[in-house]
Amino acid sequence: MDKIYPVENATVPYWRSELHEIDSYRSTAKLPEECDVIIIGAGLSGVSTAHFLLDDNPSPPSVVLLEARQICSGATGRNGGHLMMVYPYIDKITEAYGAGAARELLLFEQAQVFAMKKTAEKEELDCDLVLTRVCETTQSQEIANERREGYEKHRRAGLDYIDDVDFIGPKFAEMISGVKGAKAAITVTAAQLWPYKFVTGLLAKLIKRTSINVQTHTRVISVSSDQNGMNTVTTPRGSIRAKTIIFATNAYTSGIAPEYYQKIVPTKAANSHIHVPKNTAYPPPHLSHTYGLSYANGYRDYLIPRPDGGVICGGGKHTYGEQKELWFNVCDDSTVIEATRKHFETVMQENFIGWERSGAEVDYLWSGIIGTTADALPHCGKVPGKENQFILAGFNGAGMPHIFLIAKGIAKMVRDRVPFEECGIPRIFKSTEERLVDKVNC
Repeated sequence: MDKIYPVENATVPYWRSELHEIDSYRSTAKLPEECDVIIIGAGLSGVSTAHFLLDDNPSPPSVVLLEARQICSGATGRNGGHLMMVYPYIDKITEAYGAGAARELLLFEQAQVFAMKKTAEKEELDCDLVLTRVCETTQSQEIANERREGYEKHRRAGLDYIDDVDFIGPKFAEMISGVKGAKAAITVTAAQLWPYKFVTGLLAKLIKRTSINVQTHTRVISVSSDQNGMNTVTTPRGSIRAKTIIFATNAYTSGIAPEYYQKIVPTKAANSHIHVPKNTAYPPPHLSHTYGLSYANGYRDYLIPRPDGGVICGGGKHTYGEQKELWFNVCDDSTVIEATRKHFETVMQENFIGWERSGAEVDYLWSGIIGTTADALPHCGKVPGKENQFILAGFNGAGMPHIFLIAKGIAKMVRDRVPFEECGIPRIFKSTEERLVDKVNC
């Protein structure tokens, strides 16, 4: 089996350019010998689960949060910081799982935007959260036609989630989106934020007001269980026993939970921060939307304009997609995918009106590791066949629209002992024996 674990000396993402004081925090010099719950992974999944386990809990469990590197140094600290309803893919979900499952998923994604906004405001998290609309655009007439047909089908069916969806045809698509040659645009409510600041801010609150024990730079080597249902987590610094284990390990899950080998596969991806020089003679227009750019070649970029005028741009897979050895089953984020640099350097100038002479340039280029699954759905709930082990992982690069409320559901399963079907997580996300034994691997 491949060695799958977070490497040291990872590339530095823009989001980690301003580190929090708890970045390498350890609550105690030594690991506790035993606790009620161990959460493995201190990204959005792990920290959100801890938040929902401990927040307003009169009888809180003892929780240890283990992180192989620094707080939020994995996928959450390397993504686009984008919260949105993944509407363009709804027909695929409908075809595979039915209209009811598709509706359940979209309403869940809509709720996630407002749940994170509410928490950021309640906890007074300084994380640049801005409520906006995502503008899913395409310069391909074929894709535009498909999206119009899909939108009209959903509108005629009277689906409730369509109230928040706006389809813009070729007459105004370029003008409204600002994307050159746009043939169509779909907009839905979305939000953007600084994900590292959301996670570290939320965890800092937990550290201050609860007894959570946080241990960074403590990589889990193995997880074992005994006949009494107790679990032992082994690290280079010692072992901890706990009744309950929660895997919030995304791409790295199969390294310590072998039942997910080839079911959650690490996949390397590229991201960038594009900077506009302050002294540019041709300042570009500020973009008020976030963006998805779908190209005729089947690839897609995402762009998140920052409040300060910079842009987060991720994707660029058309520059390296055919070189599978660069990205598939790769867990090394210590190097960048160099082929994407030229694309990110010119993506704004080539695609956005008014950016042609802006002087926009890449000042941060980094990589991140996505947890990919064969069916493009995360694994959530109880680990099949395991006593007192839970999972939320395998987000296929779409963790931000899902993780926060999935974590709430997992916490409800652990805290209140409710079954998966009553925890509020979309039913198609359930980790099942059938999904694990399916012969289709990533």
